Amino acid sequence: MSAIEFTLPKEAILFSDKEGVSYEFREDLGEAHHGLSLFLARRRTPEGHPRGKVLLKAVGIPRGGAQEGLRFVKARAKLEEQVRLAKYLQHPGILRVHGLHKAEAAWYVITDHPMGQDLTDLMALATEIDRWFSPFFTLYVGAAVASALEHAHTAKDEKGNPLGIIHRAIDLAHVFVDWEARVQVSDFGLALSHLPSRVASTIRRPQGDTYFASPEMLLGGKVDARSDLFALGLVMLEMSTGRNLLDSPDGVSPKVRGTVSKKQLARVKRSIKRATLAGCEPLIEQTIWRAATYTQEDLEVVTAGLPDLLRVPLRKLLQRAPAARYQTAGELETDLRRWLGDTFGAKEAAAELKELKRQASEVMVDMELERFRGRRDENESTASA
Repeated sequence: MSAIEFTLPKEAILFSDKEGVSYEFREDLGEAHHGLSLFLARRRTPEGHPRGKVLLKAVGIPRGGAQEGLRFVKARAKLEEQVRLAKYLQHPGILRVHGLHKAEAAWYVITDHPMGQDLTDLMALATEIDRWFSPFFTLYVGAAVASALEHAHTAKDEKGNPLGIIHRAIDLAHVFVDWEARVQVSDFGLALSHLPSRVASTIRRPQGDTYFASPEMLLGGKVDARSDLFALGLVMLEMSTGRNLLDSPDGVSPKVRGTVSKKQLARVKRSIKRATLAGCEPLIEQTIWRAATYTQEDLEVVTAGLPDLLRVPLRKLLQRAPAARYQTAGELETDLRRWLGDTFGAKEAAAELKELKRQASEVMVDMELERFRGRRDENESTASA
């Protein structure tokens, strides 16, 4: 379901809250999920003074026919569900949701703006200087995310009933780290939970970035907390090696496909059909095949060269069978912090980030100088001709 389009001029006031704080449109960040639009907004006091940035998820109130009205009802229900879920997600490592606001033209959910950069942007910096994050930094981020997930996975309602919250979209884009090495997980808008009256998916499909989905999610199986841990393992693997276990650039060969049983083949075909019906990109077929066929040897290859302190937990996180992985985020956090010991914490992680930023800045300056020299040489050649 695509997002209902908004046409907004920059600095337009989207709405004002009960305290008179206005929300000023700054940037359209595209579609979030379930037909919701994502905006960057700036808050202003009643006197017009800026009070920082927030993220807004929005769905426009329909002006058209029944089909658009149905889309609106479903998208609004997802907004309401996210706000109801957020009251149980009070953890420093989880972005806060501040509530739902109805305006004349749309419904909005207000969320804190992340303190730092997402791992996609930090990985881009690392790529610029042709290096990856240290094993210790990877363990540090992994432990912080595991702490946030343990809070979500074990959350209970007012009666003490487990809420069964599963993020379902842990990937590079949903983990943020600032220059002081504070880590936050964003967007439980795709979460699975036992909230009453939650909006159920109509089609079983991977959520978020499919390269960071667990085998059971890709193959239409039951998803639980261990699925989030598998996804976190994929994030940590990419941070430390630049590689993704489920990415097979050359595809899965016919020989390898021929090793699956008839039952597993039928499951793969059903999963590909479901993903296609759900509008996933064509490349997901290769990802599903890889999830169904990767071996322990493949896992050894992608983790080769890593020290045991990272290779050992990664091999356990990335097992195809959930029963062979870490069973809880709390167990994972304890293990990662044991490997970290007392020698690497926020201070050391922040120092690594700042050094990464410094080196990447130097490379970018050098690249700009090379471009300038190239243009100058070209101009001099043209002039002499």
